[in-house]
Amino acid sequence: MLILGLECTGKKSSVALVRDEKLIAISPLQSDFGQPTQKLFSTVQSLCQDNEVSWSEIELLAITQGPGSFTGLRVGITFAKTFAYATGCPLKAISTFAATAQGLPLSYKQVEVIEDLRKGQVAWQRFEVQNETWIYSSPLIAEEFDVWKSRDHSGVVHAGLGIPRLTRQLPDQIWPEDWKLAPEEVWSPDAATVANCGNIRFLEEGGDNPFQLQPLYVRRSAAEDNLNQNNRRPRD
Repeated sequence: MLILGLECTGKKSSVALVRDEKLIAISPLQSDFGQPTQKLFSTVQSLCQDNEVSWSEIELLAITQGPGSFTGLRVGITFAKTFAYATGCPLKAISTFAATAQGLPLSYKQVEVIEDLRKGQVAWQRFEVQNETWIYSSPLIAEEFDVWKSRDHSGVVHAGLGIPRLTRQLPDQIWPEDWKLAPEEVWSPDAATVANCGNIRFLEEGGDNPFQLQPLYVRRSAAEDNLNQNNRRPRD
């Protein structure tokens, strides 16, 4: 199966072409100026042209649904829905946390993917190995930092882009020695991992309806917070 993978939510924002679990090519979306997703369309177009792949040949489009960058999610999901509608290509959206876990070594056995939601909140989800693949062992949870900090973290390997920001909120800004950490290079997925993870989920669950697909937001945007504050202000 020829799969186009899109990752628009983190530091490894990229697009990739994967056939039968083998990487054909991958292109980063990061740039020195502006949002990575500003060149999403042109990067996909160039990647396909350089590898002599027409859009009609792509058999599955896999994309991360969130949590992650608000702008990246909005632009990425909009592109994926438009692509699926225009080409008839099946679409599969997967959790960024699930894609992160999928890129980790199976020898870890149990991992916790975490994100700093700011304003004293944390999002986290745990995964474990079953039948040589990662499956979730807890729902995605958003809770107060102090509640998350007091949980038992022994025997769990931690990954996720929220680790540096959360470390700064810990005592003495030091990550506890008994809280295992994955190497930083695997704290977020790339588009190739997204493609392979999406293929697994697609074969298990089928595709997603592009008209119903929405980004997975765990925290409110700054605009929503500002609107909330304005609504709470007393009126004359």
